[in-house]
Amino acid sequence: MTEATPRATHDTPGATHATHRAAQDTHATHRATYAQELLGLVESLLPGTVLQPGFLVRAAYRVSGTVDERVLRRALDDVVARHGALRTLLLRDGGALRQRVLPPMPSRLAVTRLGPGRSFDEWIAEVALRPHPCDEPPLLWADLGRKGDEAVLVLVAHHIAADAWSQDVLARDVVTAYSARLRGDPPLSADVMQYADIAAEDHGDKWQARIGQALPYWRDRLTAVEGLGLPAETPDAAPGPTAVHSFRIDSELRDAVRLTARHGRTTPFTLLLTAFVGALLPPGDALVPVITAGRIPSEWDTVGFLLNVLQIQIEHSGAHDPEALRELCPRVDRRCREAYANDIPLIRVLEQSPQLLELMTARDLVAPVFQVIVRSPVRPATRTPALALDRLTLDSQSALPMPLPFFWTMRWDDEPGGYITYDTHLFSTVWMERAVATYLDALTGLVR
Repeated sequence: MTEATPRATHDTPGATHATHRAAQDTHATHRATYAQELLGLVESLLPGTVLQPGFLVRAAYRVSGTVDERVLRRALDDVVARHGALRTLLLRDGGALRQRVLPPMPSRLAVTRLGPGRSFDEWIAEVALRPHPCDEPPLLWADLGRKGDEAVLVLVAHHIAADAWSQDVLARDVVTAYSARLRGDPPLSADVMQYADIAAEDHGDKWQARIGQALPYWRDRLTAVEGLGLPAETPDAAPGPTAVHSFRIDSELRDAVRLTARHGRTTPFTLLLTAFVGALLPPGDALVPVITAGRIPSEWDTVGFLLNVLQIQIEHSGAHDPEALRELCPRVDRRCREAYANDIPLIRVLEQSPQLLELMTARDLVAPVFQVIVRSPVRPATRTPALALDRLTLDSQSALPMPLPFFWTMRWDDEPGGYITYDTHLFSTVWMERAVATYLDALTGLVR
């Protein structure tokens, strides 16, 4: 769930309703999405990084209202039935990755009653970081913690079946299904674009034509990208353990970013990326891999792994002063608009520019991967829900097992801030602290 400028030209008439092709034959296999193929490439390069029990997305919610555990379990059953991605097995058919969607099945709900000496924070950290396998659907695990009249719900999904955007969809659907079950209304409908149907459309004529139109842009932009990246503190060190460095942004700075973006007719994403490029990357051409939501409006209600990566190339002077950053901002805005207008799957770009994969995994000039996580535009389907789920901030971020030595994430919701996932053999904690301080100074100067 990143800066949500989706593959706008990929939308097709009639795509707002699921065709359910994947659900008709539970013994059949179906093509993988391009996003799954990207995960398959990562797994082939580094076995055990994707198809392992630690590759998860997590969200925790404070529950408002009385919770009927029986009704909640049935509501979760409805959510699992609604989203085929939660019931999907990834299989290898020769060298190709395929997916098999299993029939609706019971959900998983564990209920814990916390004793007087146990806090919700401790319990959340425990259940949110618990590993889960990717080959035992349903790939959604729900934990309800209760203490007196208070309750917290933790939803964990394997990343091959869901992304950060999906978390908002799942929370909304849990509330909708619970409200319907409690009131005796018709259960949650499965009439939603299914993930396996997106895979079919990925390989359809219209999207293939769109990819063909955009590939020349990427070939032109990526012909001379050698030597671009963030210098590692300890270049070419052997791979080490991954750590996460978190930081917060105060509400005053967040509001200043929003106001400056509005006055400048741009987006908070552009300002956050401008500060990142200007403060941290060496002067010259910067090549920044940006994680995108990879979704079009007809896919907003779909649960699945749909993330994509855009390679955004930006020329900058390397100066950190506010004036230089303000001059840099329009260039960042222009390059972002160009890249998003040509947003096609990274796996197809790699076919045309195979050297890009080496750059993205280099250990001397490291790929400065960047993303901004925002809340998806999905809204509750009922105006009077029987319970409310209020998103909680997870202070303990886990390090995703991806072959990315440096991954800078900004959260842009009710608790703005960020966290950096990094290889500890390439960078130190002190380096991260300096980088965050430099970044926040640049962002502050840019918007004030």
